[in-house]
Amino acid sequence: MSQTATVKPQSPWSPLKITTFRYLWLAVLVSNIGSWMHEAGAGWLMTTLTTSPVLVALMQTATSLPAFFILLPSGALSDILDRRKYLMAGNIGMCIAAVIIGVMTLSGLITAWSLLGLTLLLGIGMAMIMPTWQSIIPEVVPRTELQAAIGLNTLGMNVSRVIGSLLAGTIIAASGSGAVFICNALSFIFIISVLATWKRVPPVTQLPPEHFVDAVKTGLRFTWHSPALQAAIFRSIGFYFFASVMWALLPLIAKDLLQGGPLTYTFLFAAISIGAIGSALLLPKFRTYLNNDQLITIAALVFAVALSVTALVHINVVAMLALCFCGAAWIIVMTSAQLAAQTALPNWVRARGIAIFQMFFMGSLAIGPVIWGSIAEITSLPTAMLVACGGLVLASIFTQRWKISGNDNLDHTPSQHWLLPQPKLFIGAQQGPVLITVRYEVAKPDLEDFLREIKLLGSGRQRDGATFWQIFEDATNPGNYLETYVVATWLDHLRQHERISKQDALIQQRIRVLLQPGTVPLVSHFVHPLVL
Repeated sequence: MSQTATVKPQSPWSPLKITTFRYLWLAVLVSNIGSWMHEAGAGWLMTTLTTSPVLVALMQTATSLPAFFILLPSGALSDILDRRKYLMAGNIGMCIAAVIIGVMTLSGLITAWSLLGLTLLLGIGMAMIMPTWQSIIPEVVPRTELQAAIGLNTLGMNVSRVIGSLLAGTIIAASGSGAVFICNALSFIFIISVLATWKRVPPVTQLPPEHFVDAVKTGLRFTWHSPALQAAIFRSIGFYFFASVMWALLPLIAKDLLQGGPLTYTFLFAAISIGAIGSALLLPKFRTYLNNDQLITIAALVFAVALSVTALVHINVVAMLALCFCGAAWIIVMTSAQLAAQTALPNWVRARGIAIFQMFFMGSLAIGPVIWGSIAEITSLPTAMLVACGGLVLASIFTQRWKISGNDNLDHTPSQHWLLPQPKLFIGAQQGPVLITVRYEVAKPDLEDFLREIKLLGSGRQRDGATFWQIFEDATNPGNYLETYVVATWLDHLRQHERISKQDALIQQRIRVLLQPGTVPLVSHFVHPLVL
């Protein structure tokens, strides 16, 4: 029997009852309208500046590639700085870049390469704020509303795409792409104003923030030891690397396959968004019958079939209908994968984990277009689209081995069940490394279960900051085990006490049941001496 969704159906609008979320959502909606106007305007402008499919496809790469390199440092900064102020700085920078693009275009100074470079600059700004936007969602809505909130965010993104693309098409026809870029710059004013008035309450902690480099390392270590987050990443890559062909070649689909102009391009853009909006509204209903794994697989197959129809049947109405299904599939995968990533992460590392997830997502959108544009230039546009669709079918089958549906049941709430150690000698916050040992006397019939549970606990220790973990058995006293793990400093170990989750607490409870009656784990702390 397949695993079905554990979240009960709910109204997709319920998070909007939360005032903070409502204003942030509206602000992002307005800003995204401007961003989609820019993307439509820049994509069409590039087709008038060059005939090279590679340069046209590189517009998608310029938007996405910075994320691959900047998202993780950005996520680390978001976790250690005030997220509200960080978002304000990023949006102000993007507003300035949008003004520069608009002025250069209106003055006739824009070229294919300068447009590409300035779009790259906007992509850098977007990469800086992406993980922060995602990480604040669980701050402003309860966990029971998280799925609906993510769905509303994706819905808003696609509503903004419809509005933005239609406005862009109208403005391009009347005044050119330069006016579109100025409108994008103006769209940042609302979001900056909302952020300026948001009274954010940061999480309470008794410990100082991590240093930047250590925060980056911790984010990478968490991901390396988190199968739940890795599964979300692999499922995302398996879809978006191949599906990126749609966005990369959409201007050429409108211009070459359908022999259209700016309005044709705008209508295709809108068709994708209408499909996405419809699927976002129906997604709660879909989840009553299908889990996240099934939704992603089915959506990938629907996308491949629909885009293949677009490549083979060069009729406007057929293309719009097919791309409507592509948009629906795209948003189902995006919502399901984002939910899996969010529910795989505790708050203390959420921005970094989201950043790494988005790094691979955006990397797929950056590398894929280069490949599909090159294939289109060497062969033909339909061939590139069909090759991508074939790869998507194979990837959707191969990546089913990584399950994401169980992430909904993970509880990352801090358990606070660890008592703080009471050392009898002075230990500086940065003194280390620190070695922690835990002795266990295991009942012989339960050895197999103990080793399975202790391995899960070891993954948790490493996710929370341990640089080394291992379990040893006493060679002269079988059944006696010594767990050892190392953290860099005493402060890092104190952070482990704050970070240990209720999920890990359940594992420790199961381990205690497997010990010899009357025994308990014996914990010892060893620290590198200050003077040798």
